Amino acid sequence: MDRYILVTAGVAFLAALLTLTGMVWLTQILRRFDLLTSQGQSVWIFLTITSLALPTLLLLTAPIALFLSVAYSLNKLGSDSELIVMSASGMSPWQVFKPLAIFTARVMAFSALISIYIGPLSVKILRDQLSAVTADIVSNVAQPGRFASISQGLTFHIRERDANGVLRGIFVNDSRDKNAMTTYVADRGQIVNSDGGIFLVLEHGTMHRSAQQMRNASMVEFERYAFDMSQLTGNKAADNSRTSDKTLWELLTAEVKHDDPAQQKLEEARVRVELHRRLSTPLYPLAAFVIPFAFLGLPRTTRQTRGASMAGASFAFLLIELAGFGTWGFVQRNAFAWPLPYIVPLAAIIPAVLAASGLIEFTTPAPVQKFFDAVSARLQRMQEA
Repeated sequence: MDRYILVTAGVAFLAALLTLTGMVWLTQILRRFDLLTSQGQSVWIFLTITSLALPTLLLLTAPIALFLSVAYSLNKLGSDSELIVMSASGMSPWQVFKPLAIFTARVMAFSALISIYIGPLSVKILRDQLSAVTADIVSNVAQPGRFASISQGLTFHIRERDANGVLRGIFVNDSRDKNAMTTYVADRGQIVNSDGGIFLVLEHGTMHRSAQQMRNASMVEFERYAFDMSQLTGNKAADNSRTSDKTLWELLTAEVKHDDPAQQKLEEARVRVELHRRLSTPLYPLAAFVIPFAFLGLPRTTRQTRGASMAGASFAFLLIELAGFGTWGFVQRNAFAWPLPYIVPLAAIIPAVLAASGLIEFTTPAPVQKFFDAVSARLQRMQEA
């Protein structure tokens, strides 16, 4: 019996996980398609960069796939009257709970592994790959004498390129910040790989910065100026990725120090959000299991009751998922709100476990039950006709 339930849930989980992840991954492929069309990268680079987003996508789709698989398995057992036969033969609901709990524990371990180790590693590799792609565009793909748009709001121009890779007559216009525009002009520059990352080193140039709400502008001359090529990837995602690619130990022991108090507060908020996101992630697969079991794990005698129970489980899980996403704004704004990501799934897990134990009972509200009875009766009449 355990093997039968595990196989049923496992096949449904894989089907749902591959379908959901594939649909979301397709949006990533379309978003990165400019790597092939306008940025001249190879198919291998394109597939590598889009595939590195899969671990993060799996964290989002795994709880949903688990909920669908558990709900499908229990609904199948109920619709085939197998739950009723098990109950009549003296089997406890915990004997159905056990194999599903074992399967959920594996999904939780899988989610924890991605959240703690694989996810940060893939984000770090992805950031390095994007930096390498940007460096390749600057040093090899961009044609001398033409303005190249590396990303939205960022324009790059070189006068000529020497055989040894030195760029001459460099012009960079950065208008990604809506409140200010920065322009870099340098006599020469070169892409430099180091242990700290990939940098574009400019020599003998000036930096012009003008704010839209200010009449005056500032200009700074420099002998050498270097900035991380990951800053050329388009927007603030590079700043967030520096937090998401840290290990769990680095987040636990992080000491944020910044000259600007506002920037230091922002960095502390990012570290706090990322840390509690990692630690609370395994709780959501557990909620995805116990919620449908509380609604569908006990024997049901009518088709109408199963439909209402399925709708109730779906609504409860959707509510928990939306509430879970909504907690991160509170955690970022207030340091004392860190328990919220744990409270939200536990608020569903504890009552669901009590319901599965028979200590409490979830009943469908009378108006909702009446609605489902009417819909079911109408469908039955349509089938008979």
